[in-house]
Amino acid sequence: MNQQSKIIQLIGDLSIPLLGYYFWDWNIYFILFFYILDVLISTVFTFVKTYKINQYQQTKQWPWIHIGLILLGYIITFYLLYFLIYQIYPKADLTYQFHQFLMHKDMGMPQWILLFPLLILGGYSIYRITFLMPKAYETTPIKSLWHEHIKVFLLIIAVIGLLLGISTWIVFPDWLYVWGVILGSSLYRNLISRV
Repeated sequence: MNQQSKIIQLIGDLSIPLLGYYFWDWNIYFILFFYILDVLISTVFTFVKTYKINQYQQTKQWPWIHIGLILLGYIITFYLLYFLIYQIYPKADLTYQFHQFLMHKDMGMPQWILLFPLLILGGYSIYRITFLMPKAYETTPIKSLWHEHIKVFLLIIAVIGLLLGISTWIVFPDWLYVWGVILGSSLYRNLISRV
């Protein structure tokens, strides 16, 4: 990815959650739900990339062990996140917060109507710029593609586990969690991630 594409991606990574938190009345739950959806879109596009590689190489290779590990990663992430949220906010009602996240009004309509297409368009743009245009499907091994996605889950699980351990002694203010999630995600995508 060239420098201009990286800058555009960085701005996109930072803009929606920061605008949400500071201007659209998003809370920490909304930020977490946003990133959960973002990772879900990333997983979908990993399947799309795999399909494109298979199409180009005329094979039907699917790394089922890696896909199983991703599913396990989702399960572990959700459980750890659940315990972390209840450790920090003992009176949290996640079902209510998720409903509020979906139905929060932006420009007079529930934000999911704008947010879902925006996330899908963002995922497709990244797919197009980093995978289709440079023809990465010609040289990227399927296993390395999924291995990179597994690394994302290992990092997420490690960070949530660390925060869960720390939160038994100290609970940080919301803005610190928000900035940590936003900056951590953006730094990973723009400095560490290779696929």
